[in-house]
Amino acid sequence: MEQTKAVARIVFVIALVAAALAVAPILLQVPRAAEAKVSMQDLRYSGPRASIAVSGSSNVYLTWWDNKTGNNEVFFAGSNDGGKTFGKPINLSNAKGGSADSQIAASGKNVYVTWWDNKTGSWEVFSKGSTDNGKTFGNDAAVIKSVGKTPVKKLTPTPPSTISVDTIVASSANNEYVVWWDNTTGNWDVFFAKSTDNGKTFGNPVNISNSPDSRSLGARMATPQGSNNVYIAWIDITKNGQKQVMFRASTDSGNTFGNPVMVNDNSTISK
Repeated sequence: MEQTKAVARIVFVIALVAAALAVAPILLQVPRAAEAKVSMQDLRYSGPRASIAVSGSSNVYLTWWDNKTGNNEVFFAGSNDGGKTFGKPINLSNAKGGSADSQIAASGKNVYVTWWDNKTGSWEVFSKGSTDNGKTFGNDAAVIKSVGKTPVKKLTPTPPSTISVDTIVASSANNEYVVWWDNTTGNWDVFFAKSTDNGKTFGNPVNISNSPDSRSLGARMATPQGSNNVYIAWIDITKNGQKQVMFRASTDSGNTFGNPVMVNDNSTISK
Protein backbone atom coordinates (compact mmCIF):
# COMPACT_ATOMS: atom_id res chain seq x y z
CA MET A 1 0.00 0.00 0.00
CA GLU A 2 2.82 2.42 0.92
CA GLN A 3 4.60 1.63 -2.35
CA THR A 4 1.39 2.26 -4.28
CA LYS A 5 0.87 5.60 -2.50
CA ALA A 6 4.46 6.58 -3.24
CA VAL A 7 3.94 5.81 -6.94
CA ALA A 8 0.70 7.80 -6.88
CA ARG A 9 2.50 10.84 -5.42
CA ILE A 10 5.26 10.62 -8.05
CA VAL A 11 2.73 10.33 -10.86
CA PHE A 12 0.79 13.30 -9.47
CA VAL A 13 3.95 15.45 -9.45
CA ILE A 14 4.63 14.40 -13.05
CA ALA A 15 1.06 15.37 -13.95
CA LEU A 16 1.51 18.80 -12.35
CA VAL A 17 4.74 19.40 -14.29
CA ALA A 18 3.04 18.31 -17.51
CA ALA A 19 0.16 20.71 -16.85
CA ALA A 20 2.57 23.57 -16.24
CA LEU A 21 4.31 22.83 -19.54
CA ALA A 22 0.97 22.50 -21.38
CA VAL A 23 1.81 18.90 -22.31
CA ALA A 24 -1.05 16.55 -23.22
CA PRO A 25 -1.98 14.29 -20.29
CA ILE A 26 -0.29 10.88 -20.19
CA LEU A 27 -1.75 7.81 -18.48
CA LEU A 28 0.89 6.06 -16.37
CA GLN A 29 0.40 2.54 -15.01
CA VAL A 30 1.71 1.17 -11.73
CA PRO A 31 4.77 -1.06 -12.29
CA ARG A 32 3.79 -4.73 -12.15
CA ALA A 33 6.08 -5.34 -9.20
CA ALA A 34 4.08 -2.83 -7.14
CA GLU A 35 0.75 -4.05 -8.53
CA ALA A 36 1.48 -7.62 -7.51
CA LYS A 37 1.90 -6.61 -3.87
CA VAL A 38 -1.42 -4.78 -3.64
CA SER A 39 -4.20 -6.56 -1.76
CA MET A 40 -7.80 -5.43 -2.10
CA GLN A 41 -8.00 -5.69 1.68
CA ASP A 42 -5.43 -2.85 1.80
CA LEU A 43 -7.41 -0.57 -0.53
CA ARG A 44 -9.86 0.67 2.04
CA TYR A 45 -10.20 4.34 2.78
CA SER A 46 -8.73 5.70 5.98
CA GLY A 47 -11.78 7.53 7.31
CA PRO A 48 -13.44 10.94 6.93
CA ARG A 49 -11.01 13.73 6.12
CA ALA A 50 -11.06 17.27 4.76
CA SER A 51 -7.99 18.20 2.66
CA ILE A 52 -7.06 21.84 2.16
CA ALA A 53 -4.92 23.96 -0.18
CA VAL A 54 -4.43 27.71 -0.55
CA SER A 55 -3.27 30.02 -3.33
CA GLY A 56 -2.42 33.67 -2.82
CA SER A 57 -3.70 35.36 0.32
CA SER A 58 -7.43 34.77 -0.08
CA ASN A 59 -8.12 31.58 -2.11
CA VAL A 60 -8.95 28.56 0.07
CA TYR A 61 -9.86 25.17 -1.42
CA LEU A 62 -11.30 22.10 0.33
CA THR A 63 -11.99 18.56 -0.82
CA TRP A 64 -13.67 15.71 1.06
CA TRP A 65 -15.79 12.63 0.45
CA ASP A 66 -19.16 11.59 1.85
CA ASN A 67 -22.19 9.49 0.91
CA LYS A 68 -24.98 12.06 1.05
CA THR A 69 -25.88 11.11 -2.54
CA GLY A 70 -26.30 7.49 -1.45
CA ASN A 71 -22.82 6.68 -2.76
CA ASN A 72 -19.31 7.66 -1.66
CA GLU A 73 -18.41 10.73 -3.74
CA VAL A 74 -15.56 13.28 -3.77
CA PHE A 75 -16.60 16.93 -3.34
CA PHE A 76 -14.87 20.30 -3.72
CA ALA A 77 -15.65 23.76 -2.36
CA GLY A 78 -13.71 26.99 -2.88
CA SER A 79 -13.49 30.38 -1.21
CA ASN A 80 -11.97 33.57 -2.65
CA ASP A 81 -12.40 35.70 0.46
CA GLY A 82 -10.12 33.97 2.95
CA GLY A 83 -12.71 31.42 4.05
CA LYS A 84 -15.45 33.86 4.99
CA THR A 85 -17.76 32.24 2.43
CA PHE A 86 -17.57 29.12 0.25
CA GLY A 87 -19.18 28.31 -3.07
CA LYS A 88 -21.65 25.48 -3.49
CA PRO A 89 -19.89 22.08 -3.17
CA ILE A 90 -19.09 20.42 -6.53
CA ASN A 91 -19.35 16.64 -6.94
CA LEU A 92 -16.04 15.90 -8.69
CA SER A 93 -16.24 12.10 -8.88
CA ASN A 94 -19.95 11.78 -9.73
CA ALA A 95 -19.65 8.03 -10.37
CA LYS A 96 -21.40 4.78 -9.50
CA GLY A 97 -18.26 3.33 -7.93
CA GLY A 98 -16.83 4.17 -4.52
CA SER A 99 -14.72 7.35 -4.41
CA ALA A 100 -12.53 8.37 -1.45
CA ASP A 101 -9.11 9.45 -0.13
CA SER A 102 -9.10 12.78 -2.00
CA GLN A 103 -6.12 15.14 -1.85
CA ILE A 104 -5.76 18.69 -3.16
CA ALA A 105 -2.98 21.01 -4.35
CA ALA A 106 -3.00 24.55 -5.75
CA SER A 107 -0.60 26.82 -7.62
CA GLY A 108 -1.63 30.19 -8.99
CA LYS A 109 -5.04 29.78 -10.63
CA ASN A 110 -4.57 26.02 -10.97
CA VAL A 111 -6.28 23.56 -8.60
CA TYR A 112 -5.77 19.78 -8.74
CA VAL A 113 -7.76 17.06 -6.94
CA THR A 114 -6.90 13.36 -6.95
CA TRP A 115 -8.76 10.38 -5.45
CA TRP A 116 -9.14 6.59 -5.48
CA ASP A 117 -12.11 5.17 -7.41
CA ASN A 118 -13.36 1.71 -8.43
CA LYS A 119 -16.16 2.76 -10.79
CA THR A 120 -14.74 0.58 -13.59
CA GLY A 121 -14.44 -2.49 -11.34
CA SER A 122 -10.70 -1.83 -11.00
CA TRP A 123 -9.07 0.43 -8.45
CA GLU A 124 -7.75 3.55 -10.16
CA VAL A 125 -6.45 6.97 -9.16
CA PHE A 126 -8.30 9.80 -10.89
CA SER A 127 -7.42 13.49 -11.14
CA LYS A 128 -9.37 16.60 -12.10
CA GLY A 129 -7.86 20.00 -12.80
CA SER A 130 -9.11 23.57 -12.79
CA THR A 131 -7.38 26.58 -14.34
CA ASP A 132 -9.79 29.21 -13.01
CA ASN A 133 -9.43 29.01 -9.22
CA GLY A 134 -11.80 26.05 -8.90
CA LYS A 135 -14.78 27.67 -10.64
CA THR A 136 -14.85 24.90 -13.25
CA PHE A 137 -13.05 21.55 -13.61
CA GLY A 138 -12.07 19.56 -16.69
CA ASN A 139 -12.84 15.88 -17.26
CA ASP A 140 -11.39 13.37 -14.85
CA ALA A 141 -8.24 11.54 -15.98
CA ALA A 142 -7.05 8.14 -14.78
CA VAL A 143 -3.58 8.71 -13.32
CA ILE A 144 -3.03 5.08 -12.26
CA LYS A 145 -5.04 2.35 -13.99
CA SER A 146 -6.18 -1.07 -12.79
CA VAL A 147 -4.62 -1.50 -9.34
CA GLY A 148 -6.32 -4.81 -8.54
CA LYS A 149 -9.78 -6.09 -9.48
CA THR A 150 -12.91 -6.18 -7.35
CA PRO A 151 -16.54 -7.13 -8.11
CA VAL A 152 -17.70 -4.79 -5.35
CA LYS A 153 -18.16 -1.11 -6.18
CA LYS A 154 -18.66 0.09 -2.62
CA LEU A 155 -15.83 1.07 -0.29
CA THR A 156 -15.67 -0.39 3.21
CA PRO A 157 -15.10 2.19 5.95
CA THR A 158 -12.99 1.57 9.02
CA PRO A 159 -14.92 0.32 12.07
CA PRO A 160 -16.74 3.23 13.79
CA SER A 161 -14.97 2.41 17.06
CA THR A 162 -11.56 2.93 15.43
CA ILE A 163 -10.06 6.38 14.91
CA SER A 164 -6.64 6.85 13.36
CA VAL A 165 -4.69 9.76 14.82
CA ASP A 166 -2.29 12.00 12.93
CA THR A 167 -0.27 15.19 13.32
CA ILE A 168 -0.22 18.00 10.75
CA VAL A 169 2.51 20.64 10.61
CA ALA A 170 2.89 23.93 8.74
CA SER A 171 5.31 26.83 9.02
CA SER A 172 5.76 30.49 8.16
CA ALA A 173 9.03 32.31 8.92
CA ASN A 174 9.97 31.40 12.51
CA ASN A 175 6.49 30.17 13.38
CA GLU A 176 5.69 26.46 13.55
CA TYR A 177 2.06 25.32 13.71
CA VAL A 178 0.92 21.83 14.73
CA VAL A 179 -2.58 20.32 14.54
CA TRP A 180 -3.75 16.93 15.85
CA TRP A 181 -6.81 15.25 17.32
CA ASP A 182 -7.19 13.26 20.53
CA ASN A 183 -9.73 12.46 23.26
CA THR A 184 -8.01 14.06 26.25
CA THR A 185 -11.20 16.03 26.90
CA GLY A 186 -13.25 12.83 27.04
CA ASN A 187 -14.34 13.51 23.44
CA TRP A 188 -12.42 13.51 20.17
CA ASP A 189 -11.41 17.11 19.44
CA VAL A 190 -8.98 18.89 17.10
CA PHE A 191 -6.19 20.86 18.78
CA PHE A 192 -3.71 23.51 17.65
CA ALA A 193 -0.37 24.59 19.14
CA LYS A 194 2.07 27.27 18.01
CA SER A 195 5.79 27.92 18.36
CA THR A 196 7.40 31.29 17.64
CA ASP A 197 10.99 30.15 18.13
CA ASN A 198 11.43 27.55 15.40
CA GLY A 199 9.92 24.75 17.44
CA LYS A 200 12.00 25.13 20.58
CA THR A 201 8.94 25.85 22.77
CA PHE A 202 5.17 25.78 22.25
CA GLY A 203 2.26 27.65 23.73
CA ASN A 204 -0.70 25.91 25.36
CA PRO A 205 -2.83 23.79 23.03
CA VAL A 206 -6.03 25.41 21.73
CA ASN A 207 -9.17 23.29 21.25
CA ILE A 208 -10.09 24.23 17.67
CA SER A 209 -13.17 22.04 17.23
CA ASN A 210 -14.57 22.23 20.79
CA SER A 211 -17.45 19.97 19.79
CA PRO A 212 -18.84 18.03 22.79
CA ASP A 213 -21.72 16.66 20.70
CA SER A 214 -19.54 15.40 17.81
CA ARG A 215 -16.32 13.48 17.17
CA SER A 216 -13.77 15.74 15.46
CA LEU A 217 -10.98 14.19 13.39
CA GLY A 218 -9.22 14.15 10.01
CA ALA A 219 -7.80 17.66 10.36
CA ARG A 220 -5.66 19.38 7.72
CA MET A 221 -3.88 22.74 7.86
CA ALA A 222 -2.33 25.25 5.45
CA THR A 223 -0.64 28.64 5.70
CA PRO A 224 0.59 30.86 2.82
CA GLN A 225 4.28 31.70 3.02
CA GLY A 226 4.89 35.24 4.24
CA SER A 227 1.32 35.52 5.50
CA ASN A 228 -0.21 35.72 8.99
CA ASN A 229 -3.13 33.50 7.93
CA VAL A 230 -3.60 29.95 9.24
CA TYR A 231 -6.39 27.74 7.87
CA ILE A 232 -7.63 24.52 9.52
CA ALA A 233 -10.24 22.08 8.18
CA TRP A 234 -11.61 18.91 9.78
CA ILE A 235 -14.57 16.52 9.90
CA ASP A 236 -17.21 16.51 12.65
CA ILE A 237 -19.20 13.27 13.04
CA THR A 238 -22.45 13.77 14.95
CA LYS A 239 -24.04 11.18 17.24
CA ASN A 240 -26.39 10.11 14.44
CA GLY A 241 -23.42 9.58 12.07
CA GLN A 242 -23.82 12.76 10.01
CA LYS A 243 -20.51 14.16 8.70
CA GLN A 244 -19.90 17.92 8.64
CA VAL A 245 -16.94 19.60 6.93
CA MET A 246 -15.63 22.30 9.28
CA PHE A 247 -13.23 25.21 8.78
CA ARG A 248 -11.59 27.87 10.96
CA ALA A 249 -9.21 30.68 10.02
CA SER A 250 -6.74 32.86 11.87
CA THR A 251 -5.43 36.16 10.51
CA ASP A 252 -2.93 36.80 13.33
CA SER A 253 -0.54 33.84 13.07
CA GLY A 254 -2.68 31.52 15.17
CA ASN A 255 -3.09 33.81 18.17
CA THR A 256 -6.87 33.83 17.68
CA PHE A 257 -9.30 32.03 15.35
CA GLY A 258 -12.59 33.05 13.82
CA ASN A 259 -15.81 31.13 14.40
CA PRO A 260 -16.09 27.67 12.78
CA VAL A 261 -17.64 27.52 9.30
CA MET A 262 -19.75 24.49 8.34
CA VAL A 263 -18.63 24.28 4.71
CA ASN A 264 -21.13 21.76 3.33
CA ASP A 265 -24.00 23.81 4.84
CA ASN A 266 -22.23 27.15 4.25
CA SER A 267 -23.08 28.48 7.72
CA THR A 268 -21.13 29.94 10.64
CA ILE A 269 -21.27 28.56 14.17
CA SER A 270 -20.87 30.88 17.16
CA LYS A 271 -18.40 29.76 19.83
